Amino acid sequence: MKKTILALSIAQIAQFAFAGGALAQQAAPVAQAGGEVEKIIVTATRRDTLVQDTPLAITAYTQDTLVNNQVKDLATMTAMVPSLVVEPHSDSGGVHVYMRGVGSANHTELGDPAVAFYVDGIYVPRPQGATALMYDLNHVEVARGPQGTLNGRNSTAGAVNLVSGAPSTAKTFGSASITLGDYHHIQAQAMMNIPLSEDIALRIAAIKDQHDGYVDFLKGSNVQPGTKKYGAGDQQGARASLLWKFSPDLKATFIGDYYSDTGAGNIYLSAEPKAGQDLRSALIDTPGTLDQSIISAKAKVEWRPMDGLATQYLGAWSRLKRTNGSDADAGFYPGFKAENRTEWSQFDSVSNEIQLRSDSDSPLQWVGGLFFFREKNKIRFDIDRSQISQAMLDQDIASGSVIFVQPTVGQYASAMSFIQGDRELHSKAVFAQASYDIDPLWKVTGGARYTKDHKFDIGGQNWACPNWPDNAPRGTVNLTPNQIAQLVTPGVGTINTHNIGPGGVVNQQTCGNTYGDNTADLKYGQSTWLGRVEYKPTKDILTFASVTTGFHSPAIGDGGATTKPEKLTSYEVGFKSDLFDRKLSLNLDAFWMKYKDKLESQVVNNTLQNFNAAGASVKGVEAEWSYRPTSADRFSGNATWLKARYDDFLSCDVDAARANNQACGTTAPTVNVGGAVLKHAPTFAATLMYERDFDTGKGRITPRASAHYEAESFVGSGAFNTDVPGHPGVKQQKAYTTLDLSVRYEPLNKAYTAELFVNNATDKAVKYDAIEVCTQVGAPCQPTQQIWAAYYNNPRTFGGRVSMKF
Repeated sequence: MKKTILALSIAQIAQFAFAGGALAQQAAPVAQAGGEVEKIIVTATRRDTLVQDTPLAITAYTQDTLVNNQVKDLATMTAMVPSLVVEPHSDSGGVHVYMRGVGSANHTELGDPAVAFYVDGIYVPRPQGATALMYDLNHVEVARGPQGTLNGRNSTAGAVNLVSGAPSTAKTFGSASITLGDYHHIQAQAMMNIPLSEDIALRIAAIKDQHDGYVDFLKGSNVQPGTKKYGAGDQQGARASLLWKFSPDLKATFIGDYYSDTGAGNIYLSAEPKAGQDLRSALIDTPGTLDQSIISAKAKVEWRPMDGLATQYLGAWSRLKRTNGSDADAGFYPGFKAENRTEWSQFDSVSNEIQLRSDSDSPLQWVGGLFFFREKNKIRFDIDRSQISQAMLDQDIASGSVIFVQPTVGQYASAMSFIQGDRELHSKAVFAQASYDIDPLWKVTGGARYTKDHKFDIGGQNWACPNWPDNAPRGTVNLTPNQIAQLVTPGVGTINTHNIGPGGVVNQQTCGNTYGDNTADLKYGQSTWLGRVEYKPTKDILTFASVTTGFHSPAIGDGGATTKPEKLTSYEVGFKSDLFDRKLSLNLDAFWMKYKDKLESQVVNNTLQNFNAAGASVKGVEAEWSYRPTSADRFSGNATWLKARYDDFLSCDVDAARANNQACGTTAPTVNVGGAVLKHAPTFAATLMYERDFDTGKGRITPRASAHYEAESFVGSGAFNTDVPGHPGVKQQKAYTTLDLSVRYEPLNKAYTAELFVNNATDKAVKYDAIEVCTQVGAPCQPTQQIWAAYYNNPRTFGGRVSMKF
């Protein structure tokens, strides 16, 4: 039904699109003549300012630039933004976003990202929101560093804001495009702006993007013909925006937004593939399933009650629903099955923000406001683990049967279930910021925010059925009481005694155990502030120095355990310039960020453990440039030098301990890992892009090449970035370079554009995350045996696009 509605929406919009009309440009992106660099207006300071006049480390791109770089979501934008990394995840339907080596791997019901994500200025709390498709945007802006004063909690690493295209009462206009590529990739999108009167306009946009999966099923996989491969995508979105100008001083925009993903999700692949095995292949016994949707309603009301004063209200309601299943072991241990399932989940949020700000040319500019936010989340997440005997496995392999079959009497079956019926967050804040022009050269800015939060869990339950897996390696004769309790009992045939199964009832009788209580109640308040000095010696050069603070909300974990909040102080010096008659835009930013009680999250035996590291320091220099030496040539790119280290952190290396037949908490040592490199923090990274226009007399041909380089980085979980005994380099991603290519054709006096492209042209495999499977999924490995897996980037893809504006 969802697919039918969306398909009809796209068809209707496309029908309008090809009917004809005049192209209308939006206010923010301004294409410059004479070879000047494009200008973009952003809203990161809660007022409209040009990027080059905004005293922040901020990157912004228009929709056209995103399309030309084959960007469809935040993950495909990473090379365009300094120090941005988007790490996929398999059983949550979301992503982990890192910036300057700082992020959050907590994707639970009240887990908070470290990079705040906004759509039209409205906070999107769940990490699944960052998977939304980027279509019909006015622009996207990415602010790096803490944004605690104006953005508030959970923006310690930065903030991303997607600003959708605004309705216009000026004229009718629209656009449409279709993309075809390998892996049966097809994307169709369209937009239509319709003035309904001199004061009312409607803008409708829709998109559908789908492609086959990238991970092949190895022989023996237990899947049906036609099953979607892991990595398959089936995303769709629709947005309707209504502008109503009630009077010259009062207008409102109402937005309804829908997004869904019914693909197969992601999966870990072998970090140490066997000889002859294709990296992008896996032995699958649980096909990937995902049914995730986000629906939201937003309102933006702008009112000028008097000269020199403007007010704005931002309100939103949003609901995220998700079910999904994933193969947690990916066939790394044949005859053992680990299946993770979100049986049901619903995440509701309500946001209200009221802003007042000055609206004049006075030397004093100020903004202040109140913010109210609520979340109510609920979820049931199940884990099933089972193991057949070595004899049965050998028999299946010999007969060519699929793996995995159900365990029978005397074999292992166990499960866990996390049932959170009522996890809530109530947050409120007050903020104010003011700037004063001392003279034409100097400006000072100060701001502060106070946040009061209440997080709680009512009646949350953790079930271990009958206990968490203590599976014995095959061939073990003497079993422990825990291992005996996990055996399938006589008289039940092939029924998995302690597996829950999809939709299975969880209670003391079916589980063989009582539940653990997750009830928790956490209240806290936190102040953040900002101080900044700006110096503008010429109209084309801006320098600034700032001190800002931020904080990341404390976490609630399994068993009701809580942490302290993460706090940050950042020192920053920036330089922005438009040089050589505004043909070169060069921005530099140097920063030093000091973290206290840095929050960490790590999955151990399928329970999420949240804890505070003592501290960390992140130092770096970022550069961004865009250069148009002629009207036909364009050079752009960015570079980052980064030193991100823990200052002081007492921890135990789980992976090294297991390799040495030790255990953290008993025989393995606890050491101070001060000096260890943070995850996703390469010392150096750079992106270089060049494109040139060739005039053919009948049109314009524009080839483009974009290369991205990163030095070696640490991608493993935890704070230990040293080699694991017997597995050299498994936690590291070696230095690499990726290359994207395209060629675009724009005929003279025509409204369409045609393009061919290839992404990751050299088919480079890049690790984003690395885990040790034996401890992660409770596999019955030998005491010192380790099996390593990793998430990887997408393989080489190619395609073509035809688009038009009218």
